[in-house]
Amino acid sequence: MKKKFIVCILVAVMIIGIVAILVNLSFQRKKENEKNTTNEIDIYDKETIHEIKEEINATADTDMYQIQEEYDGRQILQIKPSIQFQTVLAGILKNGQPSENEIQDLLKNKPTQEGIWIAKQSREAFLNLLKDNGMNGYAIHEQGYLYATEENEKEEAKKLKEAMHTNQLYIIDVSGVSYTRDDFSGEIVEYPFEKMEPYQAVDVYQEGNVTILEVTTNEKGILSKQEILQDVLLNMQN
Repeated sequence: MKKKFIVCILVAVMIIGIVAILVNLSFQRKKENEKNTTNEIDIYDKETIHEIKEEINATADTDMYQIQEEYDGRQILQIKPSIQFQTVLAGILKNGQPSENEIQDLLKNKPTQEGIWIAKQSREAFLNLLKDNGMNGYAIHEQGYLYATEENEKEEAKKLKEAMHTNQLYIIDVSGVSYTRDDFSGEIVEYPFEKMEPYQAVDVYQEGNVTILEVTTNEKGILSKQEILQDVLLNMQN
């Protein structure tokens, strides 16, 4: 009886061992298949990107592009949003057009805390925008973050308060321009959205929980102060 019990235990151990080996082999095979599939997708994308580049005479580095499918099924090239985002942010931090070799150094000084961060060159303009909308109780820390100095019951103030205390970071630059990548050459160029789209109050760039709001200077007074602030707040709610 004792021998039968021992034999049963040994058989059970062997079965468990075999099952463990089979499960491990299946897991390794799955990982290998996923790796191969990923490589195939990468190769396919690069080949397709190269083909489209030749068709449209685009000269930017292939790694800068991603494939975007239009509503009609056509495939077009688009500079990767992460690259555009970094370029725009570098331009804000420099307060001018950044060169290729200084982008990474500029980004070392980017804001990282959650809240509303105002570019140094835009702090006075943004506070004036708030004041023009009846919102006087605000100031900006030396680090660049907006904070309230008194309570305000206006609906706009409530929305601003929500944005200041959310898990998002909003970067605001009041300049009417942004520095982006040209879709064909990949070169850094000035995009004067205020001149090109005079009725557009805000140009938006987003990556993860960080949103850049390039705000019009409204130099020609085309938009009302209220319209501009409403558009800023609207983009803080998305």
